[in-house]
Amino acid sequence: MPEARPNLFARLRSAFAPEKEERNIHNFLSNNAFHSVTPRTGLTQGQDSLQLNAVYACVSKIADTIASMDVTVERVQVNGGREPLIDHPLTKTLGVAPNPLMGAFEFWQMIISDALLYGEGNAIIMPNGKEMYWIPATDMSYTVDTKSGTRFYSYTGAPSPVPQEQVLQIKAFRGLSPTYTQLQNLRTAKSIQDFASTFFDNGGMLGGILSTKEHLSIDQMREAQSRWEMEYMGSGNAHKVAILGGGFTYQPITVPLDQLQFLDMKKFSTEEIARTYSIPPAMIGMEGNTAYSNYEQQVLQFFQGCILPWVRRIELEVERKLLRKKMQCRFNVDALLRADSASRAAFYATLLSSGVLSINECRAKEGLSPVDGGDNLHIQMNQLPLSSMNDYAASVTNNNG
Repeated sequence: MPEARPNLFARLRSAFAPEKEERNIHNFLSNNAFHSVTPRTGLTQGQDSLQLNAVYACVSKIADTIASMDVTVERVQVNGGREPLIDHPLTKTLGVAPNPLMGAFEFWQMIISDALLYGEGNAIIMPNGKEMYWIPATDMSYTVDTKSGTRFYSYTGAPSPVPQEQVLQIKAFRGLSPTYTQLQNLRTAKSIQDFASTFFDNGGMLGGILSTKEHLSIDQMREAQSRWEMEYMGSGNAHKVAILGGGFTYQPITVPLDQLQFLDMKKFSTEEIARTYSIPPAMIGMEGNTAYSNYEQQVLQFFQGCILPWVRRIELEVERKLLRKKMQCRFNVDALLRADSASRAAFYATLLSSGVLSINECRAKEGLSPVDGGDNLHIQMNQLPLSSMNDYAASVTNNNG
């Protein structure tokens, strides 16, 4: 009977256990990476903020866009060119399966979404350098060795601290949690969302005054209020006919939503969240001055202002922690910048006629196999310097003669 494979924590224990000397835990300075802040709305930082549809849209848009990119390991050649290493083990690790438990899409999606929600996304690098395991940001903390300044990371269930060179860490701007630093804006958005929910749950009524000229005791007033709320309040009781006796009168308190500028406030809070994540509002479904003619420019803005910095963070961290010199990690962003068929055809035609790309290079960008003779570079000869015009005319005349 084959021997059972040890679980993740047992493998980590054997991988990172110190061989010669124990580290003195008293030499570490504890760090509490995440603060728990509960505002009046009940909204806290991190995953809790995903209940705001704008945060959910921004985080999922960025994380899914990066996770959907192809990843390759490349060798830097002497002439500055880059050779894709399709069969390199790390190409599979980074682009297909970082570990037996998770695919590459989910792996990068989790790490990037953690960085967007908590300020950092983490993965443990196994000693063989061929497996990586995502660790939730809420489970990670680190201590600092006061003698060397080295960080050692711990997580829920970790057998021993993990040195920083064995942790793939993708950080947001300055390592700050966007949902923590922008908690005030998120709280405002949550208040607007809660108001809308309560407003429609109450059948579009903000409240009212139930009055009578009769003298009522405290218990009688509470009973009247309770009966009114049970019989006539809420969306399920909307538009019911109320019959009042005992000299009661009811005066509703209503304020039209347009006077509250509800839609403008909701739109502004959504734009604030999009601005926090550097996403053009149109990319998360907001209506605006978006047309077919300028949508491509907004995609370019989304790429340059939002996606590119995150991609470079990942590439540089992978190269620093996993790759040797003269090797690079590359996320293929071409698919994000791919235009419509007519624009791509004009783009390739220009590069082909200028000798920048060969036919096979253009075919590779379209996912097509190479063809014989397609590696040659071509350039058009329809432009000549004025000083060569006489020689060119003579050569044409002689050939025709």
